[in-house]
Amino acid sequence: MTVAKVPLPEVPIGEWTVLRPHTAPGLFAYRHVQADELLQLPDYAEGDMSREQRRAALDKAVEFKRPMTALVIFLNVVALEDFLRDLGARLADVRGFTTFFPKAAGLATRPRTSKPGKPYARLDQEPISSFLDFEALNQLYETCLGVRPVDPAHFPRLYDLALLRHTVAHHGAIIRAVDVPRFKYYEVQEKRLINPPVEFVKETCRFVYGVGREFETKIQDRVFSELISRLDPSWQEQAPQILVDLIEVFSYFGKLLEDNEPVPMIADSAEMEKHMREKSERFRQELIRLCLADVKNAYGGASNAV
Repeated sequence: MTVAKVPLPEVPIGEWTVLRPHTAPGLFAYRHVQADELLQLPDYAEGDMSREQRRAALDKAVEFKRPMTALVIFLNVVALEDFLRDLGARLADVRGFTTFFPKAAGLATRPRTSKPGKPYARLDQEPISSFLDFEALNQLYETCLGVRPVDPAHFPRLYDLALLRHTVAHHGAIIRAVDVPRFKYYEVQEKRLINPPVEFVKETCRFVYGVGREFETKIQDRVFSELISRLDPSWQEQAPQILVDLIEVFSYFGKLLEDNEPVPMIADSAEMEKHMREKSERFRQELIRLCLADVKNAYGGASNAV
């Protein structure tokens, strides 16, 4: 069955350049100019525009200052890529985690078995060739944790966004003819500069962030449900260190505390630092307490001790 592609929208802007980006030297110079121009903001301070018109002009300038919107997509996809790598690596680094998930070490980067031949070569290697290969990612987490955290229904769009990220990073945000058939979700045109409108970019970034949050939630549920089912029920009186460590890995479940305490009059900087450290530790303990309550409510506790 043929699935209709979604047109990749763009803000139409006439552009002429003497740099010939269809050539390798021209593309190199073109990308240099792109980067340099991002450091220069338009000046709407003068003229007869009202405050509201100036604000609207500045908002629209984001779309006119190519490849600004393409860079926003790039940054969000890179953030997702790094998160998919980093969360697993941090889990694998938790002391005692392999007691509950014996294959979890496979999530971490590992030293190369042979010494690199060049001094600047990487000394470690990733568990998979790319964390934007979402099928391989699911297989990795299924092997290591017994969960497939990325919904396959998102694969076509995610793979296309990974391809857009690659195009921004390596081809000056200009879509190559050879890459057009690789797009399965978006309908794109060759030799066009990626320049989608702001609202499209915002929705796309919300989608990417949602994929990351779903990834996190599925792994969190899998990790804590397995852990609690195998801990002695006494953990509810005294939380083991691994439970505290995992709560910190998952950023205290996103909880935040309000700070309404008055700032004391302390003249000595060393005393102020001591005060802030003590305050930070109190807040940390309160966050752990709140998260432990969530763990008890969500996952309970079984009597099958390790």
